[in-house]
Amino acid sequence: MPEDSYSLSNYLISVQRLIKKQIPQVWVYGTVASLQEKGKMVYITLVEYEEDSVLPKATLGVTMFASQYAVLIRRLSELPVPFQITKDMKIKVLLEADFYIPYGKFQCKILEIDPAFTLGEIAITRANIWKKLVEENLHRLNSELPMPLLPLSIGLITSESSAAYSDFMTTIKASGYAFKITSIPAKMQGQNTENDIIEALGKLREYKDLDVVCIIRGGGAKTDLVFFDSYALCKAAALFPLPVLTGIGHEIDESLLDKVAHTSLITPTDCAKFLIARIDSAWQRLQILSLDLENLMQIFVREYDKMSYKILLLSNMCSNIFAQENERLSRNALGLERGVPKIMDFQKQTLKLLEEKVKAINPEVQLKRGYTITKNEAGKILRSAKEAKKSPVLRTMFADGELVSKNAPRERDGRGLNSQPPT
Repeated sequence: MPEDSYSLSNYLISVQRLIKKQIPQVWVYGTVASLQEKGKMVYITLVEYEEDSVLPKATLGVTMFASQYAVLIRRLSELPVPFQITKDMKIKVLLEADFYIPYGKFQCKILEIDPAFTLGEIAITRANIWKKLVEENLHRLNSELPMPLLPLSIGLITSESSAAYSDFMTTIKASGYAFKITSIPAKMQGQNTENDIIEALGKLREYKDLDVVCIIRGGGAKTDLVFFDSYALCKAAALFPLPVLTGIGHEIDESLLDKVAHTSLITPTDCAKFLIARIDSAWQRLQILSLDLENLMQIFVREYDKMSYKILLLSNMCSNIFAQENERLSRNALGLERGVPKIMDFQKQTLKLLEEKVKAINPEVQLKRGYTITKNEAGKILRSAKEAKKSPVLRTMFADGELVSKNAPRERDGRGLNSQPPT
């Protein structure tokens, strides 16, 4: 009996029915390896990696109608913490097994996505990236760089066709300061954001005259901020040798790139205003210093004039004093020249008079004049009769010799006088 046979299409239809009947809808989680929109379909490749390995343990291609995907993306963007599906993101999806008859290929359709799972994974991933940045001491590295007083040479990373570029440049030009802008274009949303910005930072390293670097983007969707939580991007900004300024976020949102940057600002306009305010501050300080310098110069001129007058006065005084002293010295020299002989003569006369006086009081001279000197037996000169009466022996000196006599005792009369003169 011949075996039953089927057409290929009937066979594949049977396989499709069997798969749909036997395989229920299930929740599956994995990492997005690729995401591609083609026409009416969106193709996503989910993978599961071996632990501590980049080799996939399992791979599955899933599909979704583009219209359904648009609805899904809009719903994700309206969440309190919005996000969009990107490469390397972990997602949890509700899959329906299917079989594509034209290609005879097993495939799965995405019916739903679990936002809570992805938000948790995003938070965990973000926390792990930040922890790693802190452990490697990259989280404050750029913020510790000194901000130049005059950041006039700016490296700019943004999409040059965006409103961010226009807003930034308009504000900078309106300031009136001579800013020099070196712009490197880069994608600021989508999968190429990380690589483009890192590449732009690398190019700006070649410019040696830059003061700061600004990374700015326009008012894109909040979901685009996930691209600025990249570890590689944060590390490149942290290690950049100049201060990095960001203007990429919304007022209540902060990316990891904002956290590692030197200064985080909300919008591109705010970024430009920050730089302008820096120049304004430096200009004001310069004006104050200029005014202080002007005042100091005025004081210096006044003091210099005073000092010059005093120097002139002192010079004149010194000249007058020098002339007076020179004249006095001349007079003294002339006086010494003429007066010394006179002084010598005067002193000679004075000495002669003193000599005459000395000679006049010489005892020998007095003795020659007839005077005598009486001494006691011990040779002491007697200066009164009372002293002479007490000495039994008297020695009387004359000019031509000495006479020794004895002092005889005397009898007293009733009046208390000697009756006879001494012999």
